[in-house]
Amino acid sequence: MSTSSSFTAAHRNPAEPPSLGPRELQTERALSRLDSIPGALEKYTYLAGLKARNEELYYSVILAAPQTVMPVIYTPTVGKACQEYSLIHPPPIPAAAATEPIRNLYLTYDDLPNLPQIIAGLKTRLPKDEMKMSVVTDGSRILGLGDLGCGGMGISQGKISLYVAAAGIHPQSTLPIMIDLGTDSEKLLSDPLYVGVRKRRIDDEKSLAFMDVFMEEMHKNFPNMIIQFEDWATSKAFPLLHKHRDVYPTFNDDIQGTGAVVLAGAIRAFHLTQIPLKDQRIVFFGAGSSGVGVAETIVKYFQMQGMSEEEAKSKFWLVDSKGLVAHNRGDKLPSHKQYLARSDPSTPRLSNLLEVLKHVKPTALLGLSTVGGSFTIEILNLMAEWNKRPIVFALSNPVSQSETTFEDAIEATNGSVLFASGSPFDKVEFNSKVYEPGQGNNLYIFPALGLGAILARVKTIPEELVHASAQGLADSLTPDETARNLLYPDVERIREVSITVTLAVIRAAQKLGVDRAEELRSMNDKELESFVRKQMWHPLLT
Repeated sequence: MSTSSSFTAAHRNPAEPPSLGPRELQTERALSRLDSIPGALEKYTYLAGLKARNEELYYSVILAAPQTVMPVIYTPTVGKACQEYSLIHPPPIPAAAATEPIRNLYLTYDDLPNLPQIIAGLKTRLPKDEMKMSVVTDGSRILGLGDLGCGGMGISQGKISLYVAAAGIHPQSTLPIMIDLGTDSEKLLSDPLYVGVRKRRIDDEKSLAFMDVFMEEMHKNFPNMIIQFEDWATSKAFPLLHKHRDVYPTFNDDIQGTGAVVLAGAIRAFHLTQIPLKDQRIVFFGAGSSGVGVAETIVKYFQMQGMSEEEAKSKFWLVDSKGLVAHNRGDKLPSHKQYLARSDPSTPRLSNLLEVLKHVKPTALLGLSTVGGSFTIEILNLMAEWNKRPIVFALSNPVSQSETTFEDAIEATNGSVLFASGSPFDKVEFNSKVYEPGQGNNLYIFPALGLGAILARVKTIPEELVHASAQGLADSLTPDETARNLLYPDVERIREVSITVTLAVIRAAQKLGVDRAEELRSMNDKELESFVRKQMWHPLLT
């Protein structure tokens, strides 16, 4: 008998083929299979099945080819997966296996009377005693796709995968959570195959009251768990964040994670334009939770650089579907828009984006509108006319909702644009030069923000930790990436980037005194980096 194989007859599993090979070969085989699948949603389904069968191999595949795999497990493909969630959701666990560990949690409004008992009972159903990270959605505003009801669970699951892949949080310490409070989608309500609650959404007051109980019970049972809010409608996103952020270790990735990753790209872009902050004029198209959250994050950064609050606010113009957001506009502004609404009584009433741009002549144009194609060729031409290096961030997801494409931005500005998007775009060759797009992907921020919060055992996550994560990301570029005028580092280095951001978050937590991991305070930077590296989970090699 040949003994050349590392798998001897005595140790071979007879239920498996004899030449599966080590983990590296299995990963290569899985990537080859993935490459052979033509459709993005079909690729997503294949990877979801792989995760269910062999979680370690699933994460090995992600880490082996992040630039290829991450767009499949998250944006842009995850939007379609959420829309088709009822069709691709795995079959239920048989009744005989009802005591198996829970890896996904679905809660409904009808659970409210028993919520304390349900959450306390999780301790006996979780794969690890201590949960460290959860992503919680109600599916009410999924990406730029609106109310997808129970399908929003795909977002929570995708974010959890990125926490593990990008920051090395142990997969068995994570829990995606769907708070199914109904849906107002007529399509879902009339779909007999829909797997969620087939009722109209409860109102915001009842929704927020449910979350009060949820947050209290989760913290009581899992005091070290970080809770990330994801894709809640604006009317609930801000109240949830403002009510709980000073009580529990929680944050909203749409508001704060997006704000931090855009701020990091903006810091790089401001440096490349060489225009002082005092001379920046920034127009935001989109005034929902993400748009306002990003704008407020950059306002606070301007204040940290020495501006007064009013001076910082004066550099920003918000535009929504009715035009320039201003107190003299004549309509009642919702509370989240009031902070950055133009307050000068003489502010002209401008009814659309183009009118605002011609009035402001901005140095930077940022889109979080979910209105695909709204940055027209005319607008891009004007941005290049007003600026030597125009800053254009088209941040809406998925690609169909992006305000412009990278190719259009390059061609319309003759290659001068400093561009970032929410979804990935390919490189563009123009006038015999290859241009690389920047992707303002929250992937660069939230996994490391979560890991830093976990390791520092934070009591809360103040805004200063979010700003620290942005600065850490801006500081993470290598000399090669800086020489290429990139706004963001190469995604292949995501774990190294996460280490830099995690260290910045831990140090900021220590400076603010919101950390409880006293053993980390005496470590120098080298010792702390070594500690962080050792805490990051890696798929086991076999």
